[in-house]
Amino acid sequence: MKLLERAITAVAPQWAMSRARARAVTAHYDAAGVGRRASTMKAARTDADAAARQRQRMAWYARDMVRNTPFATRAQAVICGGIVGDGILPKVVLDHPRLNDTARKKVRDRGLKLIETYLDSCAIDRQGRQNLYGLQRLVANTVVDAGECLVRIYRSHPDPKALQLQLDVLEPDFLDDSKFGFLADGNEIRDGIEYDAAGHRVAYWLFTQHPGGDWSPGKRPGISERVPAGEILHIFRQDRPGQMRGVTWFAPVMMRLQDLADHEDAQLMRQKIAACFSAFLIRSEGKGAAMGELGPGLIYELGEDEDVKFAEPPGVDGYDEFTRSVLRSVAAGMGITYEALTGDLGQVNFSSARMGRLEMDQNISAWQWLMLIPQMMQPLAAAFIDAWSALDGAKMVADRLPGDIWQYLRLEWQPPRKVIVDPTREISALGDAVRNGFASRQQVVRQLGVDPERLNEEIAQDRADAQRLGLTFDSDPGAAGAKAPVPSEAEEILRNRKSSS
Repeated sequence: MKLLERAITAVAPQWAMSRARARAVTAHYDAAGVGRRASTMKAARTDADAAARQRQRMAWYARDMVRNTPFATRAQAVICGGIVGDGILPKVVLDHPRLNDTARKKVRDRGLKLIETYLDSCAIDRQGRQNLYGLQRLVANTVVDAGECLVRIYRSHPDPKALQLQLDVLEPDFLDDSKFGFLADGNEIRDGIEYDAAGHRVAYWLFTQHPGGDWSPGKRPGISERVPAGEILHIFRQDRPGQMRGVTWFAPVMMRLQDLADHEDAQLMRQKIAACFSAFLIRSEGKGAAMGELGPGLIYELGEDEDVKFAEPPGVDGYDEFTRSVLRSVAAGMGITYEALTGDLGQVNFSSARMGRLEMDQNISAWQWLMLIPQMMQPLAAAFIDAWSALDGAKMVADRLPGDIWQYLRLEWQPPRKVIVDPTREISALGDAVRNGFASRQQVVRQLGVDPERLNEEIAQDRADAQRLGLTFDSDPGAAGAKAPVPSEAEEILRNRKSSS
């Protein structure tokens, strides 16, 4: 049947269209029709990457909007602030079955020292400008405006005694998408990405410098080199099965943002016109003198055949309604709330603002755990453990630690804390959830963006310092019970004063 329809379409397209309309009459879904109402919809049988052939052009438009459109800049800042915040923090975890607590703590402390020395400093950046958390935000920014980002892993460092690991964040423009075709070994290149016969990525073809930048000494502009896929992290939001590259997140809202910008320009021109106060002198031809400039308190005498009429400038009504409508569509398309996009809290109360924030938090959590953490942070953790083993492997042997300790070492990642809209209510609710057994204390602590292990260590350190210095706080019931609390002493003083009076 399909072959027959294709043959009819090729020979007699008008007849094929009439047959399609006839079939649509009996369709059970209105959206499947081909009539006037569906004329603005495009039914394209393309996969995710074929539908985004112009992804580079859309990325250029999106960057222009981020540079020049305030609400595009704001949308990017809100999304990246929610995903990264102050940083997605690493935590060293060691579950070796033959190590005691002392040995585990020693290894974790060494890992924490390496994290503070290399990941928390600009040593991790190939350019020497950002720490790991700045690179995370740079990646998130690029993913939002360009749709994807590349991170090149260098298993080297200028200092041979340092951790041999550095990162270089690259825009997708570095990808040589002119590379296309089959290779002699059976591999295939599509959009600058090389795949093997099984469809696995084996290499990326990258320009030696940004194709849109100025010429850099020692670089060959327009020349790409093959980089093994194991050295590249390709981060993008996958929206469809089989999707190999990302698309700018501004794609669904780009035209609306441009319409809003054009509307603002038109309204500005109308307001400029409305601000003009014009008067027209009407008189008989050849009679009377020229009318001078108007001024405050000026008395101007008119002739018998003269009259004055004032211009009626256009109004500027409907601006707020149109702007709010467009910005609500933009916020929905970007996956954030209208209030977060605009800062306009005039039409919400606590409950509605919190409900909107909860839905937005679900999107942020998905972008963290389904995109940035698995595509960037977890592969980086494996590279960090490999570099750590190369740096401290001999020392671990000298300390008589098990040789398979590296198999039990890993990094876990803690996203930034979520914003608490009303601390008085929400903290109390979290405490009730822990007391009633609906949540664990560790789960609540992680929800607040804090590592439970580090929190326990800090609490223990605070208690030890307080006992050593003889300090008592009502936040520590155990310590308060060891010494008479201050309120009882105050009560004793008051009683003495009353008795003496």
